[in-house]
Amino acid sequence: MLKNDFNFELVTNVISGKNSISGIYQFLEEKNYKKVGLVLDNNLYKNSNYIKIFLKQFKKKKISKKIFYFNGVNEPTYQYLDFAVNELRRKGNRKFDCLIAIGGGSAIDFTKGIATLLKNSGSGLKYRGFPRKLNPSIPVIAIPSTTGTGAELAYNAVFTDLKSNTKLGINTRNNYPILSILDPKIPSNSPRHVILNSSLGALIRSIDTMFNKKSTKISKIFSENSFKLLFNNLPKVLKKKNNLEYWSNMQWGAYLSIAALLNSSHGPAAAISYYLSTNYNIPQGLGYAISGIRFFERNHEKGYHEYFKLFDLIEKKPTKKKLSKKEKSKLVIYDLLKILKYNKLTLKKANIPMNQNEKILKFISKTFKKVNSNNIIIPNRSNNPINLNKQDLKIIIKNILEK
Repeated sequence: MLKNDFNFELVTNVISGKNSISGIYQFLEEKNYKKVGLVLDNNLYKNSNYIKIFLKQFKKKKISKKIFYFNGVNEPTYQYLDFAVNELRRKGNRKFDCLIAIGGGSAIDFTKGIATLLKNSGSGLKYRGFPRKLNPSIPVIAIPSTTGTGAELAYNAVFTDLKSNTKLGINTRNNYPILSILDPKIPSNSPRHVILNSSLGALIRSIDTMFNKKSTKISKIFSENSFKLLFNNLPKVLKKKNNLEYWSNMQWGAYLSIAALLNSSHGPAAAISYYLSTNYNIPQGLGYAISGIRFFERNHEKGYHEYFKLFDLIEKKPTKKKLSKKEKSKLVIYDLLKILKYNKLTLKKANIPMNQNEKILKFISKTFKKVNSNNIIIPNRSNNPINLNKQDLKIIIKNILEK
């Protein structure tokens, strides 16, 4: 193989821009979709006149619609998915031309699950993991209300099984959305904590995919541009929620972070966020953001200073002082930690028991391939850019839970 060999794939069509949600009618007409199912985040519907006006247009366009309101809190469960699908089956609502998801990552994943089960018999638990024999899913159109999860581009749909308290998605290429609409008016109605949880998760993903072991030259291009858009626009949307240009930048930053992830991989922080969200109902974006920053911090302390490459992407006052790579890397880590402190993002209030440190260490160690004779963790599966030992992980986990 050559040094620059790689595969790169993006499947979903994207419409972006102010009022771009109205473009869906032309798309439905071109596809001759006459009967659609809408899965709508209930909180979004209650708080957005923009969405209410959009829904009224279906009648004028003579498109038949069935609305299912998604009432999930953080992430959907297989039990809730089965309940919803059984209700649709019972009422004879199986034959949709397409399903339209309007909401955050949970609502979009929920829609993908419905799209799978309405074309395949049985419970959602039957299709956990990477099922091979599936009928084609109902086509899904994703309209995200957050800037971070990336569900509008990915094929996986994440669900928690309440009985086993485990999280494992339905992962099938059948569930790639056929269309994603990035309308900046929609996330501008989101509450502050939702903005932070999802956007910071995307920001950390942009860094994670830039520096981990599986990044490629082309995925790094997406990662760099993602970081630049997210880091520089997040403070702006928090101050001026109605500025659609800032929101459009955030949407594209999140989009690019997922484009990078689909063609590289997560780092070890994703495993910790999985544990926290499954066991303590911590929003995955929040857990990922806090965990990721603490990994970057420890990597820097251990002599990994490649984060200096982010320094010149940050909008800041020019300085005449010439900085070393180490100094630039330190300032980047400082800026990331400042985001956590400024926004008071911490897991202290989650009341996670102190004895969880060892449980999380045991869990996170499973994401690494093995520990060698020098107690060094080989980063084949973790994708962390440098070797870390168990003491490093203990320090990281302590900082995640206690700072």
